[in-house]
Amino acid sequence: MSHSEMRFVTARGASAQMAPADALREALSSVGAQLAKEGAAPSDILRLRIHAPEPQTFHLSRREIDLAWREVFGGLRRPIFYAQGAFAVEADAAVAPPRALQPVWNGMTMPELARAYAPRLQVLDMQSVFRQWNADGAVARQQAGALDLHYGRGRDEMLDFYPATRADAPLWVFLHGGYWQACTKDQHGQFAEGMRARGFAVAVLDYPLCPETPLSEIVLTIRHALQFLHAQAGALGFDPARIHLAGHSAGAHLAAMAAADPHGPDIASVLLLSGVFDLDPLSHLPMGRMIGLGDRDEARSLSPLFSPRPKARVGLALGALETDEFKRQSAEMAAVWGGNAPLHVGNCHHFNLLEELRRSGPLLDLALQTASP
Repeated sequence: MSHSEMRFVTARGASAQMAPADALREALSSVGAQLAKEGAAPSDILRLRIHAPEPQTFHLSRREIDLAWREVFGGLRRPIFYAQGAFAVEADAAVAPPRALQPVWNGMTMPELARAYAPRLQVLDMQSVFRQWNADGAVARQQAGALDLHYGRGRDEMLDFYPATRADAPLWVFLHGGYWQACTKDQHGQFAEGMRARGFAVAVLDYPLCPETPLSEIVLTIRHALQFLHAQAGALGFDPARIHLAGHSAGAHLAAMAAADPHGPDIASVLLLSGVFDLDPLSHLPMGRMIGLGDRDEARSLSPLFSPRPKARVGLALGALETDEFKRQSAEMAAVWGGNAPLHVGNCHHFNLLEELRRSGPLLDLALQTASP
């Protein structure tokens, strides 16, 4: 099949008023929007050029630049060329001509399947969501005096620990989303406010990201994090017999995998928010390669839907505005693991669902009920 090569150029001069990471987010978002107009996607990019007065400030080896890239393009990696000049980002992409598309999974064509698993399409300005999460997360960490702890030797094997106000409190462990390719603990401390106010100690985990770390290794990293917490319960002042997991999106998948892990510490309950529990659909998308799904057998082995139901109590919820595929995944998980039907939180999409953990309402009630004996 022949492809036409196209060039997309962002607005110039943005970096004069912005920090490099913010300028890159805006530029990459512009590239993505232009690709979408041509019926293309970031995976169609061949190469990029970044022009800047100080090109080294935009190097992907810098953590803040890497995280900004991931917020827009996830784990996608393409050759990047740097040049000195006024700020601009150029991307060359190979755009395939329109053609008849065949179903690739469950009657859906590739574009249909991609849309079904693209929750960002529910949000007009995803970067505003991340800006708010960054700001609120920083405030939560500072005001609550979060302890930044290493649970392993890797750069990303860290967690924020929020002590409880009483000894031997239960522990609520939160795993962030980002399709295993983006986001950090620093953006999510605010979503534990409701549980902290009800007397829980809280740990918000970071973990290494795809594609540098395949999903199978991330699952093992979560096991190690929970083993660390269990071993340090006395020093950190919580009850090791009352460890409760919660996860959002990719984090819900990791929480489910941890709850079903026979080699990890016992988990009292698990709250699964907007998760993907059968990875077979993702194995047909470019994302499958980025997260290290080699074949359908591996996708099944990493799918908690096919794991034995854990002893932990199970709660599931998602936004009422989410796609049918996300609703199907949660409904099937509830049926297989024996939990109640998933809670559909009204007027919520995939991302603002988390705000409901900060205030009294059905989602926080479910979190508390799931984590109560």
